[in-house]
Amino acid sequence: MKALIAALIAGLATGIGALPLLFVSKISKAMEDLLLGFAAGIMIFASSFSLIRPVLMRKNILQVILGLLIGAIIMAIVEITVPHIHLDKLKVIDFQDETMKKTILLLMAIIIHSIPEGLAIGVGYSLGDSSVGLVMTISIAVQNLPEGLVVSAPLIDKGYSRLKAIAFGFLAGMGQPLGAALGVMMGRMIIIYKPFIFSLAAGAMYYVVSHELIPESHCNGNQMKASFGVIFGFIIMLFIDYMVK
Repeated sequence: MKALIAALIAGLATGIGALPLLFVSKISKAMEDLLLGFAAGIMIFASSFSLIRPVLMRKNILQVILGLLIGAIIMAIVEITVPHIHLDKLKVIDFQDETMKKTILLLMAIIIHSIPEGLAIGVGYSLGDSSVGLVMTISIAVQNLPEGLVVSAPLIDKGYSRLKAIAFGFLAGMGQPLGAALGVMMGRMIIIYKPFIFSLAAGAMYYVVSHELIPESHCNGNQMKASFGVIFGFIIMLFIDYMVK
């Protein structure tokens, strides 16, 4: 239950991050790329230091390698088999008609994107290490704040009202409780494979960073800003990890 509540809080942070849209209707491309880089830096730190580092101490490198590979493969299979819209397509799709089909596809894109994060929270709490679960929850919530703004702001340009764009932000974070439930079930069923489960979540998050966040933030001429965003995100998580532990 603690994992689900934590994942729900982290998911709601996506909608909270969209609240500035009540006062501004758009953000600059440079700021958007900086925020995407910031989110990537947080995910890189959380995956590497909250998930991979603890299980490497168990000297089971085979489980770690298999977990990383299978986590990435699962996300790749989802990308291929589940029809959805990538985050980088938000600006080129015509949303003027606000059809239910397009809205559902867009929600699917964000939810699929956020499931690995919920999975990481779930495994953190389910395998008897509350500090890992807490750090994962804080890191993902902090990451979701700018991400909620980035994914919701383009909808206003495409004809959505401010309230609908913000509501979309809140709904978009609901993939994380789903991922957390999956992580809890996996952790309780096969607790002896803790290194594999942690690495599976990390592999899925690395895939999202490499396949979506980094490319999207580096394709608009703002590579330097996006790169410093990554560094800032990493430093913020370094400080949070230090304070929590």
